[in-house]
Amino acid sequence: MNVTPISDRIGVASAVKMCRSVIIKGIEALAVESLFAARRYGAEKEVLASLAATYPHMGWDGPLPDYVISRVAEHGRRRAAEMREAAETLWDIGLEPLTAVATAERQDWLVQEMAERKISVRPGEPFSWQQLADAIGKQFSTEEKPLARGSTSSTDFSL
Repeated sequence: MNVTPISDRIGVASAVKMCRSVIIKGIEALAVESLFAARRYGAEKEVLASLAATYPHMGWDGPLPDYVISRVAEHGRRRAAEMREAAETLWDIGLEPLTAVATAERQDWLVQEMAERKISVRPGEPFSWQQLADAIGKQFSTEEKPLARGSTSSTDFSL
């Protein structure tokens, strides 16, 4: 185990973990939302090319999209719970955790959609975010009402 002291003050190491989680799990949630929508529009190649041009060293034109979305697919419930803990950490210092809460909701949403469709992801097996998006999107019914503009309830929408 590689242990590195962070601070003499209690809570700083936990704050590092929580603040890092806001970004890491936020990127995952953003990838799910953006790329599933882009796929539905037939625009994922252009979106990924734009992301790769904007952030050329991140890997948007390589394995990164599969990796970040697979993390949600495999561990979304636990990661959503961690984001709720991060939100509590932010509330504790007086910062409204808008992104942390939304991240938890999007991570829970994907796991719920997968459960409803009996889709599972096994660690170590090949993963395709496109196949997952298609499997969820394929069952989208035009009879379902999309999220109303201005609504904040993710339970009103099924991707």
